[in-house]
Amino acid sequence: MKQRTLWMWSALGLVCGAVHAQSSVTLFGVVDLGVLHTRAGGVGSATALGNGGLSTSRIGFRGTEDLGGGLRAGFWLEGSLNPDSGTGRATNTNNQPSGATTAGPLVFDRMSFVSLSHTQWGEVRLGRDFIPTHYNSIYFDPFNANGVARAGNLTFSGVGTAPLPTGITGSNTVSYWLPRQLGGVYGMAMAGTGENLSNAANSDDGNFAGARLGYASGAFDVAAAVTRSQFSATATIGNYTHANIGGSWDAGFAKFFALYNRVTVKLAAGSVRKNTAEIGAHIPVFDVGRIRLSYAYLDDRSDSALRTAGGQPRSGDDARQIGVGYVHNLSKRTALYGTYARISNRGEARYTVSGGTAPVGGHGSSGWELGVRHTF
Repeated sequence: MKQRTLWMWSALGLVCGAVHAQSSVTLFGVVDLGVLHTRAGGVGSATALGNGGLSTSRIGFRGTEDLGGGLRAGFWLEGSLNPDSGTGRATNTNNQPSGATTAGPLVFDRMSFVSLSHTQWGEVRLGRDFIPTHYNSIYFDPFNANGVARAGNLTFSGVGTAPLPTGITGSNTVSYWLPRQLGGVYGMAMAGTGENLSNAANSDDGNFAGARLGYASGAFDVAAAVTRSQFSATATIGNYTHANIGGSWDAGFAKFFALYNRVTVKLAAGSVRKNTAEIGAHIPVFDVGRIRLSYAYLDDRSDSALRTAGGQPRSGDDARQIGVGYVHNLSKRTALYGTYARISNRGEARYTVSGGTAPVGGHGSSGWELGVRHTF
């Protein structure tokens, strides 16, 4: 009897060990907080506890299971955090203004998907994810789409009076990702839906599709992407197209970045068109640090029918942004950072650094932040 019991426990241990070897679940996250000071021309200044100046604060769970024959199943659940107030960030359930939520309990607003992948055939994801063009913004913006100097201060802001629900992430998506063994070629395609009834007045609102294709080899990386979202034209929102191309080159003494964005939103009164070009660099110093630099220029080419509050063509609302920062790594997981950014607005433009208040039209916006980031 004792031998039989011992055999049963041994067999169970072998089975559990095999399952453990084939499956894994990981808890991960980032906590990033700092002192943020911003100034809005003609309005005033403010000091606050800033969040995500170097990396977006987040918590997540991811896991994979080896199904054999090169096939794997996986999941990813990742939500943004506001650690200064202890809350989660808002999300959007249907890619439309009506689906916007407010900050509060933790939600998985960044990524929330299940996947099947094969070493030779690539990966299919179902759920919520970043849209194709935003991946270029992350990898080819020297400030990684975070903090007071992020390129998004110019790219996505000031398009209309309503937010663009699919500017960064999309819900209800299906995406396909190319396999990694393609000699440096990589890419993905994605489609999402607003999940409206077919007989609804705006049945296509919230539907979008896009793709990204790139090539990386050694120190060189370049990628182009486009995403198009559908919305019935109103005074505040309409069909939205975002296309961009970016690249990076690591020369050893410095890593150089370039990113070009074209944004078009077809409002009821005419089309908003914005072109943004950015260049920048990372310069390693002191073995554990790096200097970050960027310069961005926004050229507004909107239809002449679109006017500012002062009655002038909004095509004169151009802007320039400079950013400079330093990151000092205390360890592989903990870093101190500081960043300064300034935006010079033209015409009646009111572009502002991230986390700041909009200035009076045509006045500048600036900000600095000092913080600490810890990953786990």
